[in-house]
Amino acid sequence: MLIYHPAYDANHCLYRLLAILQATTEASITWDQLRVLDYYYLFPSQLKNIKPWPSNIKDFKIKLKSIPDQFEDINNPARVLYDLQVFQKTAALELIAKGIISKAEFESGMLKLNSDLLPGGYVELIGNDCFLKSDAFEVITRALPKVEFNGDSGLKKRSGLMEYIYDIK
Repeated sequence: MLIYHPAYDANHCLYRLLAILQATTEASITWDQLRVLDYYYLFPSQLKNIKPWPSNIKDFKIKLKSIPDQFEDINNPARVLYDLQVFQKTAALELIAKGIISKAEFESGMLKLNSDLLPGGYVELIGNDCFLKSDAFEVITRALPKVEFNGDSGLKKRSGLMEYIYDIK
């Protein structure tokens, strides 16, 4: 039996990364941050597992109640994020090759979207996507980029998705 999941669909990954980058244009996003945001895009109910919830985005915590629980049972979220890296990297490299993501910015660890090169069909598609208007997507793209990412109180530690003890302070 074949079971489809968007996590392992390269084209869906392109769409997700573009949607996240387009929604976070005012924030500077690192590669690792984008990977974590993409994970939460795929598994929005996992937002409820961020502990402790960051105080600087406490106003967004109420929005977690509207996020339905997921069907998947994720025993090892860090492993799932690790497995996603292949698809995420491939999608990012394709976007760099097309000039949609700045190669120079990517090489310096940051991601910058060149919105002028986005196809019109994509812009129309994104305008009709219900998830991009949801509370979950708002938390992912408006709240999480405001949270410190590295260190003892960063999103890496709070989410449990990435190693944080070797972060430079």
